[in-house]
Amino acid sequence: MDVLEAHGNHALKLLIVDDDDVDRERLRRMLSKTDFETNISEASSIEDSMAHLNNSEYDCVIVDYRLGLNSGLTLLSNIRTIMENRCAVIMITGLGDEEVAAEAMRLGASDYLLKGQLKSAQLIRAIISSIHRADLEKKLHNMAHYDNLTGLASRPLFLKNLQKIIEKENTAAIAFLDLDNFKPVNDNYGHDTGDFVLVTIADRLKTILSKNDTLARLGGDEFVLLLPDITNHVECRAYLNQIIELVNIPIELSEFDCHVQVSVSIGVALVTNESLDADTILRRADQTMYQAKSLGSNNILFFDPEEERRQYHRRQLLQAAEIGIERREFELHYQPQVNMISHQIIGVEALIRWNHPELGFLYPGDFSEALEHPNIGILIGEWVLKEALHQHTLWDISDLVVSVNIAPAHLLCKGFVQRLSDLLLTFPNVNPKALELEVLETVSLADINSAVDVVKGCCALGVHVALDDFGTGYASLSYLKKLPLNTLKIDKSFVQNILSNKEDRSIIQCIVALSQAFEYNLIAEGIESMEHEQALIDMGCHIGQGYFIARPMTADAMTDWIQLHGKNRSLH
Repeated sequence: MDVLEAHGNHALKLLIVDDDDVDRERLRRMLSKTDFETNISEASSIEDSMAHLNNSEYDCVIVDYRLGLNSGLTLLSNIRTIMENRCAVIMITGLGDEEVAAEAMRLGASDYLLKGQLKSAQLIRAIISSIHRADLEKKLHNMAHYDNLTGLASRPLFLKNLQKIIEKENTAAIAFLDLDNFKPVNDNYGHDTGDFVLVTIADRLKTILSKNDTLARLGGDEFVLLLPDITNHVECRAYLNQIIELVNIPIELSEFDCHVQVSVSIGVALVTNESLDADTILRRADQTMYQAKSLGSNNILFFDPEEERRQYHRRQLLQAAEIGIERREFELHYQPQVNMISHQIIGVEALIRWNHPELGFLYPGDFSEALEHPNIGILIGEWVLKEALHQHTLWDISDLVVSVNIAPAHLLCKGFVQRLSDLLLTFPNVNPKALELEVLETVSLADINSAVDVVKGCCALGVHVALDDFGTGYASLSYLKKLPLNTLKIDKSFVQNILSNKEDRSIIQCIVALSQAFEYNLIAEGIESMEHEQALIDMGCHIGQGYFIARPMTADAMTDWIQLHGKNRSLH
């Protein structure tokens, strides 16, 4: 490609740096013989040349190796390490020193020419070649440091600018932005429209950047801001509220004759004197953004060291739980459910416990995050089901019901009913009706349609389903009508106050009436005294569990308890 064509047909701007007036004039005469239009400046020292370079951009710098007491290598080094402009540099010397030539090329010289052998045609060819090479370097540099779609800085350049601030021990704010509701734009209108929305958002954000700010696109719909002039929460929040207002402005889609609107979630981390590296600070902002996103759209959240510690311990807990499953650190304890009139056992509830190698004996509340995790929780849940059915075969009591708590994420995960069916086939001696799944009332709210399909699938297998902690959630009568349930369990919070709180007594009476109207079995939890037991019997609730009847116990202890208290009762 023609050099002038590549540079928009403007005159080539050249800077000759040489402390010898004669040599500078000689180079001028050589360049005058070219057909190219040139605009030549001259400098006789490193200081003079840096002044030129700071005030203007040049296509090529021609520098002499000897600059008085200094070396042209110093200028070359300055150009490559200090100057943003990646112009071509040609070094000229009267020495034929290969080591000097090698050092010049290492420092970024495009070419190395000897004065004694230099002719006009050779100099011109070197300039053309060097400018071509510099242009290629600029393109490669831009590809590595700038986002191709929006022209914003990319991750490497952002981290480089952030690291400079850290090294200078300056304060700054890093705001990690993630667009909300962006995926539907791509899904409904195509990726070209999605790109248009991203460019529009980027252009809007550019309008409020100050000179020292850095705005980068990290990929997808994620942007990050480096704000070196903002040092406190109040100032930062005020600025970011402007960002939210800009992002929320509807974007016209003329092609579709409509508009779209996106929002943004923002996580903020401040650069302090903790001597953290750029990657760590960016990660803090990223993690905080996800926490902000979980709160809904258009939220700004600042990094909280305490929250980071909690997240760290959560990750440790999840990792330990996954290992604990393999090492059989979990075990099931069982609490009997009895007919409070006949005092005969009709079932047991399986309750998980964790023999943690460092923290000791843990109850479900101590590791609830593991139980509710979409992956680890399912692994634990599958183990609980298998272990409970295995224990049922050891008891070999056909009419004993084993109740198992199922986390919402587990119940609604893909393939739950099929895996449950496969598991039941591996225990042919266990009647499916002897297994009851206890589902929290709130699960029906998460996705009522999916919940109904899963519960129906379980019932088709013969498995019973109980709605646990009934009365504490928001289940409506329509939900009770949709869900094919077998049992309601009255939450212990109502039972514990039944003797002193009229409202709780009234609630239980209503639940009793509901269970009778829908023909559900009814079990009361949290029975702690004979008075509790009698009050429930008087209101029409005959099945219960609680410390007054028996505390949860190991499988072996449960075996002894069953033998002591009898087991004669048919299935529901």
